Amino acid sequence: MNTRKVLEMGGGTVVISLPKAWAKKNGVVRGTSIAVEEISPRRLLVHPIETGNNRPKEVTIEYPRENLAYILNEITGAYLLGYEIIKVSGKQTITTEDRERLRTMIRRLVGLEIMDEDARSITTQFLPDPSALDPEKIVKRMASLTQGMLRDTRDGLVERDQKILSLVSERDDEVDRLYFLLVRAIRTATIDPIVAERYQLAPVECLDYRVLASFLESLGDTIAELSKRVLEEIPPKEIGKKFAAMFGKLEQMEDLAIRSFLSRRTSQAHGTYLELEAMEKEVLELTSSTAQMEGISAKAIVDLLSLVERMSKTFRDIFDLALPTYVFQQ
Repeated sequence: MNTRKVLEMGGGTVVISLPKAWAKKNGVVRGTSIAVEEISPRRLLVHPIETGNNRPKEVTIEYPRENLAYILNEITGAYLLGYEIIKVSGKQTITTEDRERLRTMIRRLVGLEIMDEDARSITTQFLPDPSALDPEKIVKRMASLTQGMLRDTRDGLVERDQKILSLVSERDDEVDRLYFLLVRAIRTATIDPIVAERYQLAPVECLDYRVLASFLESLGDTIAELSKRVLEEIPPKEIGKKFAAMFGKLEQMEDLAIRSFLSRRTSQAHGTYLELEAMEKEVLELTSSTAQMEGISAKAIVDLLSLVERMSKTFRDIFDLALPTYVFQQ
């Protein structure tokens, strides 16, 4: 740790010196402007202000290709890699069908807006400042959406309401959009230490958030599939009650796992882990008793229980990601 003594100048202003090696490495000399940002009550972020013509990162994707899917994948890849301007351009006119598919893809990527368009090109730009994004808030929003999807699946099952069940999968698209946004934010933080400091994330925490994003995106897909299966063959009331109880427990497990990840309170780990373990046991017991019930096809039972077990495992994985495994070795 490099320590500095605080000096006081006239008028109550306090100053510290910058380490000589750091100043030389960053080109800081007399007259250089330095930015000082407060990122928490006890932490300041100090960095030289960039000068010169700092053009945004830009990429041009060639059109047409043998398959439009290649272009769509390149747009997604450029977005995740942090490009600010993504342009699709070529010598041929973009067909009406391809143009609509390109617009649909662009709408799926949060913050990416079409800035210019003509017959042969579409230019998009990512408008939000990466430092203004908040990975924790994005995670909370994704968790809120998936919990709502699970809750509506339960309510649709209990009320035998096909309309509620049919609407669940639509929210999976929003989960996917937030997934792309979170991955972009985390990738930016791993490349730019200043952004990582603003997010208050260490390198290993960036990795954890990236894995969590994958878990939540997969969870949205699983719940969407679950609602679809229930809609195809709504179980009788008695079996429906069993599944509704499972869904309620799964919702509690998700809330506990996400709160544990975001708080990372190691001192509470053992008690929280036991609580999660008890919920998981209840889900398994409900699964076992439901598997023996009649009134629904064996295939439907197997499909639904498989999805329930998959979600339960995902919540355990999120919790294990949140806290070091040695806490549980007692």
